[in-house]
Amino acid sequence: MQPTWQDSLQHSFGPHLPYILGGVAILLVGWIVALVAGALTRKGLDALNANQRLATHTRSQVDIERIAGRIVFWAVLLMAVVGALSVMNVDGVTGPLAGFVGTIIPAAVLALVAWVVATLARVVVNKALAATQLDEKLSEKADTQPMSHTLGNVAFWLVLLLFLPAIVGVLQIQGLMAPLSAMMTKLLAMLPNLLAAAIIGVVGWVIAKVVRGIVSNLLAATGVDRFSESNENTRGIRLSQLGGTLAFVLVIVPTLIAALDALRIEAISRPLTRMLDEFLLAVPNVLAAAAILILAWFIGRFVAGLVTRLLANLGFDLVPQRIGLGHAFAGSPAGTDTVTPASDTVASGESRIVAPAGVDTTPPVPAKTASLSELAGKVALFFIMLFATVEAAALLGFGGVHALLEQFIAFGADILLGLVIFVVGYWLADLAGKAIERANPDGRGLARIARLAILGLVVAMGLRAMGVADDIVNLAFGLVLGAVAVSVALAFGLGGREAAGRIADRWASQYLDRRPPSGS
Repeated sequence: MQPTWQDSLQHSFGPHLPYILGGVAILLVGWIVALVAGALTRKGLDALNANQRLATHTRSQVDIERIAGRIVFWAVLLMAVVGALSVMNVDGVTGPLAGFVGTIIPAAVLALVAWVVATLARVVVNKALAATQLDEKLSEKADTQPMSHTLGNVAFWLVLLLFLPAIVGVLQIQGLMAPLSAMMTKLLAMLPNLLAAAIIGVVGWVIAKVVRGIVSNLLAATGVDRFSESNENTRGIRLSQLGGTLAFVLVIVPTLIAALDALRIEAISRPLTRMLDEFLLAVPNVLAAAAILILAWFIGRFVAGLVTRLLANLGFDLVPQRIGLGHAFAGSPAGTDTVTPASDTVASGESRIVAPAGVDTTPPVPAKTASLSELAGKVALFFIMLFATVEAAALLGFGGVHALLEQFIAFGADILLGLVIFVVGYWLADLAGKAIERANPDGRGLARIARLAILGLVVAMGLRAMGVADDIVNLAFGLVLGAVAVSVALAFGLGGREAAGRIADRWASQYLDRRPPSGS
């Protein structure tokens, strides 16, 4: 009798059926145990308030209860799978899987230890920085993430990074082990330099703050702030704080240079160090330029006040009225401006006029015009500051600005000379016109001609002194003078022909009368 397929199936699977059923049973029981173990892990951690405590100490929102439960579940299930395959005598799969489990479990344990150590490091850093009140001090300056949280995260990831080569070594991943080990070697070699740079920076920063406080208090005690408070333009500037900030910069810049040198990263430290060295070399020139400008400002204000009072006492403000330019400096003197309120009553006997709503009936107040002595004081202050700016630009190495200011000073001197010529010429023209009018009351036309002639000559001289288009001024003045001469000649020649003929006849008769007779 030939065997049926049922007999063949029973013959093939019959001996292995108990092993298969045992493996399935182990897998099923392991799955149930994994579920129970994961649930118990979550419940236990929940009873301990693990998530809340972790969030409190590390400011992390990681659900550690769920993660731990899943890890326990898959670990138990993986062991159940290995056991089931071992019972079923599947050696081709059991061997590699057992070897993988033998490496993954130590790696997982090591990773868990690394996470615990990193978390503890973050907690310690957060607590230490919180005790120094660093976050409160920095939060006053900028609305940023707390510094303790940032440094805690740095410590956390640094610890994990230190454990990473060991975890990769346990997993026996050779392709990743070599570059990771080289990277960690370089990082560990840099840690002393980083630590030294950090210590230098922190110590220098503390010293710079102490020096700033000392300098600011010393300057405030000497009363230097009175100089800035005495002027409206500098009233908001405190010289004591400015000096303290300058001292802070002078201390912190060498500190930064030393910290960068301690890093020994040439690609970063060399250009930054060179830049800071150039800054330090420029500091003396900057201080000297600032000192020149500050001294020039105070000296200029003193000289301006002295010039104003001296010229006012000498009667310099009356010069415009004497030379006929009083209208150019007309204005209400200080202290004489009066304002009549709109609510004042009119004189008795007159009807009171009520202005419409919203209409101001106050008479306009004449604007106060600066006197000539005040203007001279401002000019003196301007030129003193201009000279100081030239010297400051030379100290700072601003060659273009220095040359430009020198040209401006030379041009300004020419402008002042031209203005003086204009004023003196106007005075002479007015003086000549008045003299002609006093000598000949009917000679107003001649006086006007004399004024215009003198003013024309003065304008040409003033423009030439200013250096404004010398060739054009010379040509225009020559053409005008030539035109006037030709006009006078033509007017005399054409309008006075008969008079000129009679004069010529008289001159000829007199000459002929004086000649002796030819026959005598």
